[in-house]
Amino acid sequence: MSSSLNRRGFLGGAAATGLGIAISGSIDVLAGGGSALAAPRSSVGYGPLVPDPKGLLSLPAGFSYKIVTQSGVTPTADGIPTASDPDGTGVFARGTGSTLVNNHEIGGSEPFPVPVLAGLTYDEGARGGTSNIDVDADGNRVREYTSVAGTHNNCAGGETPWGTWLTCEETEQRAGGRYLKDHGYVFEVDPTSREANIGKSPVPLKFLGRFS
Repeated sequence: MSSSLNRRGFLGGAAATGLGIAISGSIDVLAGGGSALAAPRSSVGYGPLVPDPKGLLSLPAGFSYKIVTQSGVTPTADGIPTASDPDGTGVFARGTGSTLVNNHEIGGSEPFPVPVLAGLTYDEGARGGTSNIDVDADGNRVREYTSVAGTHNNCAGGETPWGTWLTCEETEQRAGGRYLKDHGYVFEVDPTSREANIGKSPVPLKFLGRFS
């Protein structure tokens, strides 16, 4: 890994390994330990990376990480391991903790697909979707469950002003073969609970166009 901490590169690498990782750092490190009027520091960035004894993620001094969820490893409320290919993620306040809504950019034969569940599935032939992950104030995982299933290559996304997540399919896949419906759309996900999404039968927001 490069001695400089590149946000885009790090997030891409974390997604590639199937890890959901929370990173924290001291205020002094993040703020540079001085006022805005202080003389410019001679060093650049947050300092050199400190080797991780576990060999997973080296960070600058003052930073730490915690594995929240891991594809194929952590169990979910659906009775199966966390799905493959985590990607875009939204964070929503929940009591004293938070809920993460995590896209799964699954478009092929990945080993851990999002399960097809009644009331949550758009297309039974597609293996992508989203997971909701409840965490406490210390970043510990409390519960993880499927919130949308049967979508394809869920990549980017965004939070709405009214507190939901928009998950976007990065594809132009048309119906045919194992796919029963066209793909390449945006779907809305409720972060509050599984029950808030069940029965809505995920509806593509076609007025937003196709995202590819």
